[in-house]
Amino acid sequence: MTDPRQQALAFASSWLETAKHRALRADECMNLVDAVRLVPGLLRPTVQTLSIQRDAAAVDALLAMPGQVPGLVEGLFGAFAHGITRLRFDGSPGVAMLALDFRRGKSPVFAEVVERAHHVFGDGFVLLDVDGVLHHRVALDARRGTLAGRAAAIALDVTWLHAKLSRLKGTRLWLNGWCFADTGPLKPAAQIHLVRAWLGWAARQLATAAP
Repeated sequence: MTDPRQQALAFASSWLETAKHRALRADECMNLVDAVRLVPGLLRPTVQTLSIQRDAAAVDALLAMPGQVPGLVEGLFGAFAHGITRLRFDGSPGVAMLALDFRRGKSPVFAEVVERAHHVFGDGFVLLDVDGVLHHRVALDARRGTLAGRAAAIALDVTWLHAKLSRLKGTRLWLNGWCFADTGPLKPAAQIHLVRAWLGWAARQLATAAP
């Protein structure tokens, strides 16, 4: 009978070797992640490999791994610092965007948060019905004019809002199509690095767009 661990080691090693020669496809990335669940010693090399690939398939695979794996947050940081977006169902790139969804709260700071969100985001502050529960959303995306200039102007406000809102139950961070819920493996202390990576990418787009 084949030892499952030995089989997983062989599969994972094969995918890691393949990744030295070409980018792994989405199904191959997930096969690699599934295999290393039984081979903890290859978790770090897997994260390094997926971090170098920097495409939507690699980000999906990184997010399927345990949040505490060394190097995982750095890998995601690199992806968002390069503007990687999630793919649509038709395979085309999604829209570059940052958003925060949050429910009404009774916290003393909630009124301050809402007031600042209104002031900073303007018409990017909306109400959503999420499974019958009213949520607020603040959003900044590439469909509403020049993304970079607006992102650079409100970067400090965005990080402040994330710090405040991440303490509220039910808050979700959205980056380029990926959702980071408060119940997910990446906690606010890790999420803020991804927010800063996205904002830094946006600032570089401003520099690129300048004549």
